[in-house]
Amino acid sequence: MPAERTDRGPVDPVDIGRVVVPVDGSPFAERALPVAVWAAHALGAEILLIEVVSGARDTASAIRYLDGLTRRHAVSSRDVARGDDVGDTIVAATRGEPPGLACLATHGRDRRATVLGSTASTVLDSATDPVMLVGPQARPPRAGDAPVVVAVDGAATDHALVDIAQGWATRLGNRLVIATVAEPVPPSFREGQPLHRARGPAHPEGYVADLAARAADASCTVDTRVAYDPISVRDGLVRLVDRTAALLVVGSHRRTRPLRALLGSHTPRIVHDIEVPALVVPLDAGT
Repeated sequence: MPAERTDRGPVDPVDIGRVVVPVDGSPFAERALPVAVWAAHALGAEILLIEVVSGARDTASAIRYLDGLTRRHAVSSRDVARGDDVGDTIVAATRGEPPGLACLATHGRDRRATVLGSTASTVLDSATDPVMLVGPQARPPRAGDAPVVVAVDGAATDHALVDIAQGWATRLGNRLVIATVAEPVPPSFREGQPLHRARGPAHPEGYVADLAARAADASCTVDTRVAYDPISVRDGLVRLVDRTAALLVVGSHRRTRPLRALLGSHTPRIVHDIEVPALVVPLDAGT
């Protein structure tokens, strides 16, 4: 089992200098701003509003729009960036020391990754660092002690996800919840016969307990949760990640498609349906 791995160094809290919010003049894009304000305040970072323009498009209207937006939301920084590739331009704005965090609104519907919206898809396709997505239902956390939830499914990369989620929980001063969704199966009628699940770890309770034991240190409290759902990963995880959470951490693989995460094709619907932001972690960055 991957959770048996023990080669783990200390986990440092996240170090974010600015939260980069791409806007385009639409109310939909501006929906990310309340979450960005929460994240910036929690991380001690500034907010940078950015609008990407390309070709011969005049930047004057973009500047006027950003100036009005910064006044309305008491944001100190804004930038009009020229670039033909929106994703690369937004990701470039997050680079530097300390690094930035892209935070953007997304559709996150259920048919394919592209319906997340073209901007979210291109950002995820270019990013090597986590990206915060704000689905249609997502709002900033209501409680100061709302936990960070990380979704795992038995893959070897679960350790990297847990480390990143623990860094966020440590920085926010909140609990970490390691969660998984598994298919409920009856015990085998043959003694010693292994269980076979269509989804989730073979032994969910033990798996998340092993991950929690590996993550246990003085930086934050670590809890575990398992949802047994006969229908889908999405249904089980949406029940787990309710408004009492602050953030859901999930993984994605760019080599298959944006947001084709460890949780598979369910992930776009999860982002669409959960009521908290999702921190999407590229697990094949640089490959």
